[in-house]
Amino acid sequence: MKNRIHTFATLGLALLLALTMTTVACSTTQSASGQVDDAEIASKVKAKLAADPEVNPFEIDVDVTDGVVRLSGTVETAADRTEAGRLAADTEGVVSVDNELDLGDKTAREEIDDASIVARVKAKLAADLEVAATNIDVDSEMGVVTLTGMVKTADARQEAEDLAAGTDGVRSVRNNLTVGDENM
Repeated sequence: MKNRIHTFATLGLALLLALTMTTVACSTTQSASGQVDDAEIASKVKAKLAADPEVNPFEIDVDVTDGVVRLSGTVETAADRTEAGRLAADTEGVVSVDNELDLGDKTAREEIDDASIVARVKAKLAADLEVAATNIDVDSEMGVVTLTGMVKTADARQEAEDLAAGTDGVRSVRNNLTVGDENM
């Protein structure tokens, strides 16, 4: 009985989250075709990374905004970093690549800390009505949070940065958010 209640509670929470994200997604500042194009480019880059035997795709985060690919995460060698950047750049639809991959191997504790930071920042952004959280990708690398995506106003851009900076565990914030046209 307890397992059944847990299952129903989990399904209910998942449904609520899906409905919330669908509702919030309607406030996007990027055109539908732009979102589809960027998602398609991200999928293609991820597929190339997964197919390459030298690069570990599970340590690489791929974000795309208006055809600009941002690679973040950790790879073992400089050659892996270069190869990941080359694969992304050689993908159809890519305008440019920001290769922010770090060298080295994160410890399990660092992975947990960064995941926790990302979750807390995303929760703060989602709770703020002025910030369109569905348009913002949040990454953390050893407490350095990177915000990528698009917001409607300069005030929303600053608010997102302030919320991230005020989150426990955040050492600094790279605000790569762009301000888009409200009519997009």
